[in-house]
Amino acid sequence: MKAIAENIYTRGQHGIQYVRRRIPAAIRAAYPAKQTHIVRSLGTADRRLAKGLANAELARIDAEFKLKSQQLELSRASLSAKRIAKLDDEQLKGIARFWVRQVLLADDQRRQAGLDDAEFDELGAELSEQRAQLGRMLAQGKSMSMFPAMHGFLHLCGLDFAPDEAEAKRAAYVFLRAVVESVDHRLGRQRGDLVDTEVVAPEVPHPLPAAAPERAPANLRAPTWEAVFETWRDYVENRPKPTTIASQTAWRDLRGFAEGLGVRHPGAVTPEQMTAFAERMRERGLAVPTINERILKVRAIYKIAVGKHVLKDNPAAGTIGFKQAAARQRQKRRLSFDAADLGALFGSPVFTEHKRSVGQSGEASYWLPVLMFYTGARPEELAGLALSDLQHDEKLGWYLNLIDRPSDEDADLFEDGDVPQSHRRTLKNAPSVRRVPVAQELIDLGLLRYAEWVRQRGAAVLFPTLTKDSHGKLSGSFSKFFGRYKRAVGITDSRKVLYSFRHTMKDMLEAAAVPSKYLKRLMGHTTGDGAITDGYGSDLPFELLVEQFRKVRFPALAAKPWQPGQGYVSLKVEA
Repeated sequence: MKAIAENIYTRGQHGIQYVRRRIPAAIRAAYPAKQTHIVRSLGTADRRLAKGLANAELARIDAEFKLKSQQLELSRASLSAKRIAKLDDEQLKGIARFWVRQVLLADDQRRQAGLDDAEFDELGAELSEQRAQLGRMLAQGKSMSMFPAMHGFLHLCGLDFAPDEAEAKRAAYVFLRAVVESVDHRLGRQRGDLVDTEVVAPEVPHPLPAAAPERAPANLRAPTWEAVFETWRDYVENRPKPTTIASQTAWRDLRGFAEGLGVRHPGAVTPEQMTAFAERMRERGLAVPTINERILKVRAIYKIAVGKHVLKDNPAAGTIGFKQAAARQRQKRRLSFDAADLGALFGSPVFTEHKRSVGQSGEASYWLPVLMFYTGARPEELAGLALSDLQHDEKLGWYLNLIDRPSDEDADLFEDGDVPQSHRRTLKNAPSVRRVPVAQELIDLGLLRYAEWVRQRGAAVLFPTLTKDSHGKLSGSFSKFFGRYKRAVGITDSRKVLYSFRHTMKDMLEAAAVPSKYLKRLMGHTTGDGAITDGYGSDLPFELLVEQFRKVRFPALAAKPWQPGQGYVSLKVEA
């Protein structure tokens, strides 16, 4: 074999490439005598293709080494098994699930290796006979005959189970049920049913750390995927639900990839496997920004776990992701609404005939687009507005006070303690806390009349019909409605979405020559003037913000002044 790169070799007249890695001396005993290396074909002579394949194959070999190391440690544990006399219900259930999984994994390997007709028929007869015998035992309650098998299995796991008679019967019955379950799954496979081990018998903790954690090998005591994620999540008090869900998606993606390599704990992931993970995401067709964002999220989760001394290393620290082509980078993900778009939207029945969404959006169908157009605020900032957030200054006029509104536990800290829990939320970040001037056009469209109309109906918030979606967002339902509605009025460009109103406001602020730091504060971004200014909207004098905002010249809209909804809008796309 001829070396062409680290761990990559070529041989034969066709130049097929291979990976070759030395077996660590510490786990040599887990392999056949005299075997010193793992050699696997990449099935190609193409160097460029082989490089990507090699990363994934080397990651699988690393995972195999870790699994072999674990098996050796467990075998050593069985030589001095921990004597126990009792197992609680959860421990028994865990042992049962562990048994079923091990049986099905072994069955997987046997079937993947291939069975000839004679072997297949023999296995079928054997399983059918086992099922009949075990079923009779279970029906008669004769579970004690299963105790020796259970005792032997637990001894291999490092546990010397020595219960009294009553405890032995209880444990044997649970184990018998697990054995019957495993045979039923194997019979299903024998019939040709699709029986996925990861679905019917997902990974569970090894019995040894569950029953005797002080005797378990270090790699079995490693923090779980859930524990590491919770460490990151709880590091920030009341971390926003959308942020949590986005990071959880990336973390679960890594977990699925790692477990496919046999890596059971996040602390066992290697930098090489992180690189292979990035390559796998690219093979799945994920966009470069999405891949890089997921790597950043995974890196952040590991960073907190290391900082809190839950893990020792961050395998994602050096993962670099991918560079997007310059032409692709120049393509905008979102576009502003142009004059034709604004005419189609605000000349539609919601704004001229006072039709409303059939769902929960109600009067928000009218007001959220109008408010976004005239303020540039984010939809969630507006959806959670309380009536008390609409405030008046004798010199500067009306404005929206965009603030964090925590849970009921903090209600006594605020004057608007009557705002319901359903509408309490925190903003995106510190710069989002700000005051936004109310344009005269909003007053002319009836914003003050609408606020009074809501108040007379006993509400304390501007949009009482909105409820939080599964991501904890009040604007979630409206966002879906708006996506359908803008297509119904003829706006089909996928880059024009609800957030396009923010891009439109930015364009108008720039057209009015509003200085950058004022533009950023009005939009809820950092000004670049430093941490103090960026952390508090009040640090830029509000009178100067109002002065800059008044430079904007809003185009005339076809929307008529607000009136309470009169029927529902059609979302049919006209031919």
